[in-house]
Amino acid sequence: MPGARAADGRALGMSQMESIRPDTTDPIPLRPAPSQFGTIMLRFVGLLAVAIAILAFVYSR
Repeated sequence: MPGARAADGRALGMSQMESIRPDTTDPIPLRPAPSQFGTIMLRFVGLLAVAIAILAFVYSR
């Protein structure tokens, strides 16, 4: 029976979940900011130029 409850109010087959709290009240540190779009584009263009140079070298042989 999906809605069956035990005598103490808990659902049958389910145990009460305990709350987990941190030892300190310090704020959770944020993740570092993602890379800037310009940096990603610069890396992409640089790797693309290297790949083109390698392919041109292999083709010219």
